[in-house]
Amino acid sequence: MPSRNDSTIIPLESFNLVAVPASTHNIAWSPDAELAIGCDDCVFIFLPEFSTNTSTAGQGSEVPRQYNDAALRFPSVEHRHPELNRPLFETAEQEFPEFEHVPGGGGSGIVTGQGSSMNHGVALEWSPSGLGRMKRSVLAVLTGAGAITVYCEGASDGTNASKIRGRNARSLRPWVAAWGVGAGLLLPRADGHDAQYSKEYITAFAWARDTNDRGAFMAYATDDGEVVIVSVQAKHDSDATPGDCGLWRVEEVARFIAEGPHPRLDPTDPDYSPSGSSFSLSWSSWLKRGFSKTAMISYVANNYVGFREVTVNWPRRGMVTPRVTVSTVDSNGVCLYLAPDAFVVWEDLIWTIGTSKVCRGMIATPAKAQAFQVAFDSKESEIASHTTDECGTTYPEAESDGPTQNPITGLIIHPPSLSQSTPTPCYTLVRLSATHENDSWYQTNLPLPPYPEDGAVGPKWATEINQIIEHQVPRALAHRLDSDAGSVKSDGDSDDGNNGMDEERSEFDPNDAMVGIDTEDQVHINRVRIWGMAASPGGGITVVFITQYGTMWPGRDTFAGHKCRVLFGRFDSSTGQSEEANTTLAMKKLSTEARAWEWMYGGGPPVAGVGAGISTPTQERNKQRALKDHFAIVSRSQVCPFCELPLEPVGKSSRCPRGHVLDTCATTGLPILAPGLSRMCSVCGSKCLKPGDLVAMAPQLKEIIMGEISTEFCGGCGGKFVN
Repeated sequence: MPSRNDSTIIPLESFNLVAVPASTHNIAWSPDAELAIGCDDCVFIFLPEFSTNTSTAGQGSEVPRQYNDAALRFPSVEHRHPELNRPLFETAEQEFPEFEHVPGGGGSGIVTGQGSSMNHGVALEWSPSGLGRMKRSVLAVLTGAGAITVYCEGASDGTNASKIRGRNARSLRPWVAAWGVGAGLLLPRADGHDAQYSKEYITAFAWARDTNDRGAFMAYATDDGEVVIVSVQAKHDSDATPGDCGLWRVEEVARFIAEGPHPRLDPTDPDYSPSGSSFSLSWSSWLKRGFSKTAMISYVANNYVGFREVTVNWPRRGMVTPRVTVSTVDSNGVCLYLAPDAFVVWEDLIWTIGTSKVCRGMIATPAKAQAFQVAFDSKESEIASHTTDECGTTYPEAESDGPTQNPITGLIIHPPSLSQSTPTPCYTLVRLSATHENDSWYQTNLPLPPYPEDGAVGPKWATEINQIIEHQVPRALAHRLDSDAGSVKSDGDSDDGNNGMDEERSEFDPNDAMVGIDTEDQVHINRVRIWGMAASPGGGITVVFITQYGTMWPGRDTFAGHKCRVLFGRFDSSTGQSEEANTTLAMKKLSTEARAWEWMYGGGPPVAGVGAGISTPTQERNKQRALKDHFAIVSRSQVCPFCELPLEPVGKSSRCPRGHVLDTCATTGLPILAPGLSRMCSVCGSKCLKPGDLVAMAPQLKEIIMGEISTEFCGGCGGKFVN
């Protein structure tokens, strides 16, 4: 990877997307900076670009892109057969339950209980690192049929690399469905959870934050008012056959009722209002207590947000059922009016206030954002059942400026500063509709100084959206602009290919039409919908997924009806993303991929081993040198496979007297004498010999090889191998 001047941050480039969004919160960033975007019937996955040498022959462009040109697009609406989960029961040594399978549907709903063909994408979320191949993340997708399908990168033949812009890069295939749950997809149950199996309809789910231990946890909610906690563990063979998705141990470990203190109202009740959310579950950070870890899980019920403690014994053994304990009642709860699609976001830090451990967050109702904090050591006391009239949450509170009908579709909490605490978490939110008459579509409590170069405020995407919705033209001229000029097609346009009218519009010159036009009568010709927002793993960059519509004519929900855009932006260092925040423990816990991303695009600190001129810390450098010293004798005995002359190290390569150049293993310093013996790092591009081949080359060093050399991480920078 070429070097980068730390004072110069690579610009972020937005891109178009041919998609039809069907739900909000449909964009997510993985811990390794992979970007997933959910649409009505498919999911797009974009892999990060860690090379700044992106010039393309014939184009003369030196503008780098943070994502590869190619993207993986796979359908997410397929109804998976229960047989998909049979290997899970074999791993848990349990009998696979047999019953009649009806595709789709489940639960207690009138329609879904009978099965349904509707299976659009509802929500998606990346898991913590470690569950996929090469310790990557896996992607879970919830569909309208009430089922969650977990997709992961399967094994492939060769190096799973493809040529992108003239260089080897990580390929996007193959991705496979590893397992699922809901709508007839059943999971094994740990001892003590031997309830009768049934087809569940899943309404929401959430991955727990990384436990920094083996495996992960997922929670999902059903339409029967239950929350189920699932333990997820995986083991992958680095030399598996193509298409292999690994060995999975997935089982239900806990279940509790999450209905809240308010009784359900009949839809015919005059005080009834719809509620429920596909994003009703969220996990706090983990608090370590001796040999256990505890986290809060929040759930959204009828006008109530509850907080329940989940405790896991630590450390845990791999591929063994963990011991999980869930409190019998909520630790705390908040009664407030909640409209559909309310959600909770937690701050990624646990504060010590006096003798208490406290975690904070924001509740999006979703009409407004409300801060909260919950103590871990609060005494458990069951909240008595009561009606919403008693707590005053039947109707939304009256506000001075009137109740807003513009729901929050994205809310992120910025990395907190340990040196300076704030009364509430620092957050940024976006709302669904952005128009010239709506100033609240973008809100933040960060200080936002104007940028000197253009006087703009906030991240780049906020400026771009503002420019779109503030675009004005004379009213008489607005009806004559085509869609490429910023407006939708006129009444004369059709989809039957009227070439004459298209040619006439292409020759239309707005400057000629300005003669005799009342330029004082201006109209806004664009509006924008913001479907979701996400923050990069280190919090330095944000991304939003928007669609642009015209205001002059009705829009159409088709590929040609609106423009989909993925916009990026970063916050100025004076708005909370300070150097002190970048060097906190949270930044150090990030993967090499995430830290490299923040360094290249978000202004984060440099990453050792990534980029020229960036030195590795002394302790790590000494460890690498000691490992290479073990292989020095083996290296001196290696000869060129073409002319059998001795090889001499030259930088990161090896060269013989006749000029043959071979790549050098970044871990051991040995020359790579044949193809297929090494793996390529997805970050720095270095190659490392496989441990099995190293043992064959130096059997006397087997203990060192098997104990100190990873099959998944690069010995040069710590990045993950391509495959």
